[in-house]
Amino acid sequence: MAYPYIQQKIQEEMDSVVGRNRLPQVSDQEQLPYTRATLLEIHRHVTLVPLSSFHTASDETSLHGYRIPKGTTLVSNLYAVMRDPNIFPEPDQFKPERFIDDQGTYFEREEVCPFGVGRRICLGQTLAKMELFVFFTHLLHRYSLVKPEDTPPITFKGTYGTTFAPKPYTIKFDLRM
Repeated sequence: MAYPYIQQKIQEEMDSVVGRNRLPQVSDQEQLPYTRATLLEIHRHVTLVPLSSFHTASDETSLHGYRIPKGTTLVSNLYAVMRDPNIFPEPDQFKPERFIDDQGTYFEREEVCPFGVGRRICLGQTLAKMELFVFFTHLLHRYSLVKPEDTPPITFKGTYGTTFAPKPYTIKFDLRM
């Protein structure tokens, strides 16, 4: 809704790959690089869960010269990683293209880690990614999301706590023909 040209590009990609006579399927993912890149950029840009779950060091160890005593509580700052300008230039800009190479091929980066990091990553990650793809593509296949007239400007501000809570907003669903 905030980037209608991105929404239009996704819809054009789906129309050329899937057509208008059926809904996208998980098996279509490989042929929808821009759509996949947009979903990954949404994860990076929004950072729904800014801090991973807490972990405890089971043994004394060191990391980059820092001593970590046994029993230390460790928390990964996922927000800082996904907004690091050394990894993602212009981190406040929404750019799905950052996940598409010069040949138009989609690629992922391990620094986009909305489901956590390490061996304790979310067990439901694979299912969640599939469900998000299906929900997102079905929605944009059938509708264009539009900011209704006379509503406040679109903002990406919200409240960070255990999860990110966006400010209230209104969406208009225009049926695509």
